[in-house]
Amino acid sequence: MGVYSRLLSLYRKTRNTDKTPLEDFITELLVGTLEKEQEILDEFVQEVLQIQGSHFSIDSQKKYELVGDINCIVDIVIENEYNICFIENKVNAGEGVRQLERYKKVLIEKQLNQSKSIYLRYCTKYYDLKDVANIDFLQYRWSDVYKFLEKHNRIPDVENLLIFLRSEGMATAGNFNFQDLFVMRNINSTIAKMDECLDKVKPIMSNLFGKPYEYDFERLKQICKFERYVMWCNKVLGIGDSEVLIGFEFTDENNGAFPMLVAKLYLATNNSELNNAKNEIEKLNIFDGKDYDNYGYICWFEKPLSDFLSSQNQIDDICKWFIEKLQLIYELEKVTAIKWN
Repeated sequence: MGVYSRLLSLYRKTRNTDKTPLEDFITELLVGTLEKEQEILDEFVQEVLQIQGSHFSIDSQKKYELVGDINCIVDIVIENEYNICFIENKVNAGEGVRQLERYKKVLIEKQLNQSKSIYLRYCTKYYDLKDVANIDFLQYRWSDVYKFLEKHNRIPDVENLLIFLRSEGMATAGNFNFQDLFVMRNINSTIAKMDECLDKVKPIMSNLFGKPYEYDFERLKQICKFERYVMWCNKVLGIGDSEVLIGFEFTDENNGAFPMLVAKLYLATNNSELNNAKNEIEKLNIFDGKDYDNYGYICWFEKPLSDFLSSQNQIDDICKWFIEKLQLIYELEKVTAIKWN
C-alpha cells in the first residue's frame, strides 16, 4: 500500500466514517504535486489542459460568489497574467447541480473584469460526455493525468501519486474483461428487476409527493451520470429546487457495501425552506446520514441490496423498504414544521 493510500485509510479510521471525500483528497494530492515544480506545472497546463503560456500558479477549493445563483467552490484554479482556467474533478460521482454552467458564468464575469482568456476543463474517471457552449471547454480523464505524470516518475511525490492513482483504478481507461461480459449479458435482466421494484412503488410515491420526474429514459441516464438507477419527485417543499428520491446506487467513492437501496430528501441552497427544514431535521435521529455543503442539504436512508439476497420474497421486501422510508419522510410533516407542497 502506498503512502497516500495509508493516509486515506488513516483518515477513515480517525473520522470513523466511510464517507471520505475521495475527489477532494486526489485533487489536493495533484495540486500539491504540481505546485512544487513550476516546470512540470507549466508542462501540465500546455499538454493536458492544452493552454499555451508559462509561469502559471495553481490553487484548490477556491470559492466564488454568484449573484442570483448557487455559489461555486472550484476544485482547481490555474492562472497566469493572461489566462485563467477552472478545473472540475470527478472520480465516481457525476457533475453537480449545473456545476459547469455556473463555473462558466463566473469565468465570463472574470473575463469582463480582468480581460483574461478563460478556459473550463472537466476531468473524470469514466466517460462522461458534456456539451458546454460559448467557452473554451475540454474534457479529459484521470488516465490522461496518469500518462502525463509517468514522464516525471523519478520525482518521489510524483511516484507516490502514480501509485495512488493505480490503486484507485485511475491509471487507464481499462480493457474489457470477463466481468464486463457478464454485466453486458445480464444488463437487461438487471434493469427489468429494478424497474419492477420502482414501478410497484411509483403509485404510493405519486400519492405522497406527486408524479415522479421520468422523461426520455431518465432512469437510464442516471446510470452514466451518477452511477445509480432512481426515480424522484421535484418541487416537493418550499420554493426552489427540492426532491425526494428512491432507487439503487451502484457504488460510492470508497467502495463500501454497495449496491445500496436509498431513499433521500434533498433541498438546494436556493430553496426557501432550506434553513427551516435543516434545523427541524437536525433535531431528529431517524436518518442514516445527513450532509450539508455548498449545493444544499441532503438526508437519506440506505440499506445494502445484499441484505435481501436470502429473502424468499425479494422484490416485495425491497418495495416494502422503499415504501416505509417514503412514509417516514412524508411523516416529517407530523413531527416538524415542514409542510409538503
